[in-house]
Amino acid sequence: MSHLRNRRPHLRKTAAALTGAAALMALLTACNGTASGSVSADGGSAAPAAGDSTTASGSTGGAKGGSGTGSGTGSTSGSSGTSGSSTSGGSSTSGGSSASGGSVPACQASQLDYSWASGDAAAGAVKGDQQAVVAALTNKSGHTCTLYGFPGVDLVNSGKQWSLQRSGATPQRVTLANGTAAHFTITYLESDDSDAFSPSTVVITAPNQRTSYDLPWQGGPIVLQDGATHPGTYVGPVTR
Repeated sequence: MSHLRNRRPHLRKTAAALTGAAALMALLTACNGTASGSVSADGGSAAPAAGDSTTASGSTGGAKGGSGTGSGTGSTSGSSGTSGSSTSGGSSTSGGSSASGGSVPACQASQLDYSWASGDAAAGAVKGDQQAVVAALTNKSGHTCTLYGFPGVDLVNSGKQWSLQRSGATPQRVTLANGTAAHFTITYLESDDSDAFSPSTVVITAPNQRTSYDLPWQGGPIVLQDGATHPGTYVGPVTR
């Protein structure tokens, strides 16, 4: 019995030593946080914690294919929309509700009277060798209608037909009460050469229409520039 009583203090010391070692290991583990955070159970790289600086939104978004992918798709469809917006804008200029001015209908070719303007309306710009003649499109429909854009103008003689280019002016919608007229200007580069182009007829197509009407040419001989990029002879938009 005395032998057993002598061993109990020794066991208590051993247990205390083991407890102290376990506490020391726990303390070391708690201090060394990077070990448990950087290595997973299978030996691979563990996912970083939610608050870790490596979870930047760029890398997370890329992994998820979220907003980054959506933004790229939006940018692509945006540029396609821009080009689509540009195409539809051109077609609306030439027809549809834009040309008719909403509730006011577009003037049809058969509802217009074609003539050369007189008086103040006929006054054209003169710049050096450039001259101008002014044509009038008079509403004879019996109701209000609108014109918007450039007329088609062809200068014609017995051997040549020249379709004139448009000026760089911005067209404005013109609303015509019955009996009132819109005007457009043909600016031309005059020539005194014997072999100059001398039109006999002007073929006029009202904006957004397909039927043409003829007027006898009122100007003089013209320098033929039908192949020029920026000719000195051109047509302007309809105005009041």
